Amino acid sequence: MPHFTLSLCVGCVAGLIDVIPMFMQRLALRSCVSAFCTYLFATIIIFHSNLPLLPWWADGMGITLMMAVPVVLTFTGKERRAIVPVLVNALILGFLISVAERYIA
Repeated sequence: MPHFTLSLCVGCVAGLIDVIPMFMQRLALRSCVSAFCTYLFATIIIFHSNLPLLPWWADGMGITLMMAVPVVLTFTGKERRAIVPVLVNALILGFLISVAERYIA
């Protein structure tokens, strides 16, 4: 499977892992689509980049954390309870994406 196609597949899986709990909580469709796209695009970036001075397993965590910061900044006024779960989720999914890239690709 080509590298780009594999990154799309892993991105779809990561996006679904993030979105399924959001559907269960009956969050807005706009929020679910936004979260899905964030992890889809983050996966493509992770598969095609290498952050300097970070080990392979931290590349995904760094990129997803950087992509989650703008989302967290929008929560600072309204949903402060969501800040920690969003950041923890970004770290966990970023690590899993790095593992998928390392061992599947």
